[in-house]
Amino acid sequence: MKRFSSLARKKERGEKRGGRSVLYYVLLCLFYLPVLSVLSRAFLGRNAWTALLGLLSSEQTLKVLTFTTKQALLSALFSLLLALPGAYFFGRYDFPGKRLLRSMMIIPFMLPGILVVLGMVVFYGRNGFFNQLLAYLFPGRTVTFTELYGFKGIVLAHVFYNFSFCLRMLGERWERLNPRLEEASLMLGASKFETWFRIILPLLLPTVGYLFTLVFLYSFLGFTVVLVLGGYLYQTFEVLIYIEYNHKLNFDRASMLAGLQLLFLAGVLAVQNWTGRNARRYSGELSYLPPLSLKRHRCRALFFLVYLVATLLFFVLPLLLVSIRSFQQRGQAAGAWTLENYRLLFREEFRFAVGQRLVSVVVTSFLLAVVVALITVLLADLVAKQRRRYRWDRSDLWLQLPTGVSFLTFAFGLINLTGRALPTWVLLIWAQVFLAFPLVYSILRTARRELGEELLEAAQLLGATGRELFWTAEFPLLKRALGSALAYGAALSLGDLSAVLVLGQGKLVTLSVAVYRLIGHYHFPLATALGTVFILLSLILFSLVDAGKLEDHV
Repeated sequence: MKRFSSLARKKERGEKRGGRSVLYYVLLCLFYLPVLSVLSRAFLGRNAWTALLGLLSSEQTLKVLTFTTKQALLSALFSLLLALPGAYFFGRYDFPGKRLLRSMMIIPFMLPGILVVLGMVVFYGRNGFFNQLLAYLFPGRTVTFTELYGFKGIVLAHVFYNFSFCLRMLGERWERLNPRLEEASLMLGASKFETWFRIILPLLLPTVGYLFTLVFLYSFLGFTVVLVLGGYLYQTFEVLIYIEYNHKLNFDRASMLAGLQLLFLAGVLAVQNWTGRNARRYSGELSYLPPLSLKRHRCRALFFLVYLVATLLFFVLPLLLVSIRSFQQRGQAAGAWTLENYRLLFREEFRFAVGQRLVSVVVTSFLLAVVVALITVLLADLVAKQRRRYRWDRSDLWLQLPTGVSFLTFAFGLINLTGRALPTWVLLIWAQVFLAFPLVYSILRTARRELGEELLEAAQLLGATGRELFWTAEFPLLKRALGSALAYGAALSLGDLSAVLVLGQGKLVTLSVAVYRLIGHYHFPLATALGTVFILLSLILFSLVDAGKLEDHV
């Protein structure tokens, strides 16, 4: 009884503290001091307000803001519009392979942005599969797609990256709508059109709003896609900040641009938080779904089949073509089958284009990914363990805000804060932990809350020590979540390009940087070979996430 009362008193004291700890405040300092250093340099320096007024009145700033917002809005809009038909079938019917397809929808989040760009180039490039298909369908005509390197290509790549996420989330929300509401509306004489606009759409709107703001945020902060497909002609805030800092060495102007972007994104994050709360508030229970039968729903089944095939071609074929081209001479569709592209990875051509040998690149990437994943999971699990009894509140929101902070801005903030007094690899690990923490924490926080306090308290009452409690009770129940969190942490580290470019100073080369340099030097045969290795690695990480079955918490 004494032990039980002691546990109760500890729990009561924890409630009063709101579940916060020293580690919580240390993390806030590590996350936000670099951001504050950028803001202070931007707005508290000498003649800062004069420079700010000049920047705001600049034609270039207005042009960049307009382009960044426009491409982000269109990316979010098209991602949702294209996902809507598929979400209907995933949310209203059961069919063979549904679980596998739903799991596959998480793959784009395991792929580095540079691989998405490479897939776009191979599929939609001037000599890509899409233009070859157009030449076959329209012989004798010059019907070609030549706008990959521009506005349309940037939007296309962002839709490729976010479409499956929208389809999955919207389909799961639709699946939780009670079908009896629709049946009752029809029985009361409402048409299907009226039922859709008066019953279904209002219930889906909170999730639609949340997904729209989330995709807008991801697209607004796009860096890799815009840098490669847009170059210096089509600049978002991220690319402009990178150019001002890394090429023009105009640190004050870069800091001011980063500060303006942070203020703009603060408003977007407020909207996202509001829509996210509404989406969670209206979440219902899973309901029985009828099977999608070809006999009973012939037109719907055929439409869904066509939609599914087109979707798989849009998502799978670009990445599949990267692997196919890697086995063809010079990476060309008409080339003979060969392994020469893979042999070139171990020769001087690769070292000359990338700056380091393949073994060094692979070892650097793996070590960095493993260290970042372990540190992120350890920190996230400690905080999640301390906060498992409490509902999501503002304390958790502060740990999620890094999702809306420009990663490029954070890297610049680290340099401003430390002055490069710390080694490059320390700064890079710091930056990538910042990148991975929100997602990893979300996974482990949810898993910890589902453990059940009764089980843990019973083990403590039976005399289990902290180590025994973890290995006998917590770890067996959390091992899938931990595996999933580790895979996400490693994938985000491997896919990072911006922090490595800024903090690595060209000396630190990872797989993402290597693919980026190969594309920039037009070594597409080598890029496809290395990209195939990268895709296989991403699929391995995806299998770990899928085995954890925790992608529902993302």
